[in-house]
Amino acid sequence: MKEYFKYANGFVNLNNENLFLTNSGNWSETLNLLEKSPKSIRKNNFKSYKIYIYLFIVVCLIVLVLTKAKSGSIPFGLILLGLGTYSYLKRETGKQYKIPISKIKSIIINENEVTIFFYNSNGIEDFEILAKVDNKGLDILSHFKPITT
Repeated sequence: MKEYFKYANGFVNLNNENLFLTNSGNWSETLNLLEKSPKSIRKNNFKSYKIYIYLFIVVCLIVLVLTKAKSGSIPFGLILLGLGTYSYLKRETGKQYKIPISKIKSIIINENEVTIFFYNSNGIEDFEILAKVDNKGLDILSHFKPITT
């Protein structure tokens, strides 16, 4: 079994062994993913901080141009460019790690939101909330039976 579906911050790839959270849905992206742990969380947070710093710099440049501009067309174009950049980079803030299917305790579906309860790499019970899961993903996860040991 190899399935994938979209959610608010990226994609979920699912095979017989693992459930992967990825940014693109590309299977090659899953090859080097770590299981959820403090190390994978730090890695994801660092990536998010870099994107937010970039967006902060863009906003500062827009404000600078707005204060110096005599025409409204250039600042308006910069604002649209900044919003476009933000929507493009938003997906890059999604989490990236894997959850072994054998460690999934339960999956709760509430409308288009899915909560996955599992044991992380340290054996501690953890959870992940996936918002705005598409219909394909809801169908796949509603028929998914976690393997509990």
